[in-house]
Amino acid sequence: MKSLKISTLIMLATLVVVSCGKDTDSLEGKKARLEAARTEMRALETEVKELEKAIAAEDPSFGKAEEASELVTTVPATKTDFEHKIEVRGNVQSRTNVYISAETMGQLTALNIVEGQYVNKGQVLATIDSESIEKNIAEVENQLEFATTVFEKRERLWKQNIGTEIDYLQAKNNKESLEKSLETLNTQLDKTKIKAPFSGTVEEVPVSAGQIVQPGTPVAFLVSNQNMYINAEISEAYIGKFERGDEVTVSFPSLGKTYQSTIASIGSVINQASRTFTVEVKLPNDKDLLKTNLVAVLKMTDYEAEDAVVIPSRIIQEDLDGNFVYLVEGGKKAKKVHVKLGYSYDNKTEVLSGLSGGEAVVDKGNRIIADGTVVSVQN
Repeated sequence: MKSLKISTLIMLATLVVVSCGKDTDSLEGKKARLEAARTEMRALETEVKELEKAIAAEDPSFGKAEEASELVTTVPATKTDFEHKIEVRGNVQSRTNVYISAETMGQLTALNIVEGQYVNKGQVLATIDSESIEKNIAEVENQLEFATTVFEKRERLWKQNIGTEIDYLQAKNNKESLEKSLETLNTQLDKTKIKAPFSGTVEEVPVSAGQIVQPGTPVAFLVSNQNMYINAEISEAYIGKFERGDEVTVSFPSLGKTYQSTIASIGSVINQASRTFTVEVKLPNDKDLLKTNLVAVLKMTDYEAEDAVVIPSRIIQEDLDGNFVYLVEGGKKAKKVHVKLGYSYDNKTEVLSGLSGGEAVVDKGNRIIADGTVVSVQN
């Protein structure tokens, strides 16, 4: 330090001598001033270096430039129960749906239904011409009335031992024969009225009034909402993933409604054409809104893991060595960690190895850093 001060004093003295001996505005004077300034600058640079060296000896961090850092946010690798679901489409179906057919031949004189109409059990859907049957019934009723009178007289006489047994038996047989004929005709008359076997909705009416029908001709397709279910076809890849009673989330896109239900049954046969098996799901209780063939979306759990390590799917990246994430090491630097992944669902992914849970994993900013990058965490 003393030598620096002496040098400075000598330089200043030289400058004074030069200044006194020469015109400072002349060329020689300007050169002398320049040389004096250079001498002063060299002396100051030497002094600065020696001061920096002395300070660095006492403060090792002095003079070191601050490393640039990248701003990032982090999320924890959480340990929680994890489940994976699949979505499949199904249709509402009914076990009670039948084509109601005519049981006798004749012309449809009345058609009392239209498609979409709700009918009650026993309600008359259509009527077949019954004029000839009614005439036959009236004729047989008259004959039966006479035959009954004859039989009653014969029976009284027979009990009084008057008349022959043949006369009595003939009268009895004639009466019983007419009774059976009347019963048959009444049955035929009843068949001219086509009735609903159960309450339900008329989905189809393939005939029209005035049409001639034969026994077996379909008159109406009737569907009941009392025995309905959801049917879905699921890929054979999921065999063994589901059990009867498993919970199912049922959504009806056209209704904007979602319900919770359960699996009612699982088919044991694989469809050779589609390579699928059938799953039946119990229908929710809101049956007034639900119609046959209504499309349903089923969410079914095919995988569950307890106490799994789970991270957001968005933070996972991939390189030639596989999937990886960045951790914040020591609160300052990014560390690249390769991970083995399990299932992903609902924007979350299960980590099978590489993380143990609780680590701070880089979220925002993970695309602009590399292994070892200095980071500044701002959550």
